[in-house]
Amino acid sequence: MRYYTLSCLFFFFLLIMAGCKKDDLTPPRDTAPARAMGDFIRNNYDLSLLAAAMQKTGLLDSLNQPGPFTCFAPDNKAFNDIGITSPRDFDAMDPESLRMLVRYHVFKDRKYISDFPLQMGNKYVTLAGAEMFVSSSGDLNATNTPAEKREVFVNGSMVYPDSKRNVALSNGVVHVIRKPLNFNAVTIQDYLQADTSLSIFVTVMKRCKLWDGLKDKGPFTVFVPDNEAFRKYNITADSAARLDPEKYEAIAFNIYPLALKSKRVFSTDWVQISGTSGPISSMINVGNFAIKPFYEYNWYYSSENAIIDMMDVIKEGFSTNGPSTLHYRNGFAIGADQLTSNGLVHRIDDLLLDPATLRK
Repeated sequence: MRYYTLSCLFFFFLLIMAGCKKDDLTPPRDTAPARAMGDFIRNNYDLSLLAAAMQKTGLLDSLNQPGPFTCFAPDNKAFNDIGITSPRDFDAMDPESLRMLVRYHVFKDRKYISDFPLQMGNKYVTLAGAEMFVSSSGDLNATNTPAEKREVFVNGSMVYPDSKRNVALSNGVVHVIRKPLNFNAVTIQDYLQADTSLSIFVTVMKRCKLWDGLKDKGPFTVFVPDNEAFRKYNITADSAARLDPEKYEAIAFNIYPLALKSKRVFSTDWVQISGTSGPISSMINVGNFAIKPFYEYNWYYSSENAIIDMMDVIKEGFSTNGPSTLHYRNGFAIGADQLTSNGLVHRIDDLLLDPATLRK
């Protein structure tokens, strides 16, 4: 009788343990849940704006096909940060541009975080036909970082940790990201030429004989102040058209396209490579100056700090030839990481260097 009672108690204990077991958000790859990617995105409240955009372009139902697919999914807050707060906002967008936008967030294959090599700029061809760049890094202060705890950014957009990454589905995997990815299927030159608010910068690049290079293969990275930023230094459309570059040190203006050196530097790359306090030699060096793009996400406040520090290589400190710290124009989500067919544009709110301090 005692043996029977103990057996019953043990069986009852097992039932309790089974009832308390939680579902794994990232189950083994060969036992992924039956729900397909299109249905998952459609029924996820935090992804409702992405679902609306995909529905409008006809992609959502396609993501129920066998695949497999990997989707970097901007949540609703990510869209809010670029001014999209309602599905109706997509109606104002050019249909082909919207189609490119949503297809650029997906590529064919199933890639969990552990599948991305521990290196910068891993390339994957998206459904839009253009490449995205995934960078994975470990803790700089540790000899080994578990794959699921690595810092991962795609085109400078942070992949959230924990339950927002590695969402396993029957036909792929979803990783939620901090901001929408921005790809422009034109050269940097075409991108700049199309925006009248950048016309002074275009004129300065032409006067300094840097303009023609911006249509070459690259890749190039260009930091672009708008007209308002130039006017703060008394550089107008008229004075820019008469600018004599011979009267200035070359660095005064060739720093913006990094002297046309072949570099593709996303806003978050430096932090992944060097942490928050790497040496000046590891920054973006041009002449005697260095550009330090800094990025930090505050998990307590769910906020991010994205700035650009200007450093003086000789003095090994902040630059005194202009602002020591700059910000991205119209915010990080809009101003940074504008990918083009031959490089990157970062829109900034000030000049990197005051030209008056670099006159010969």
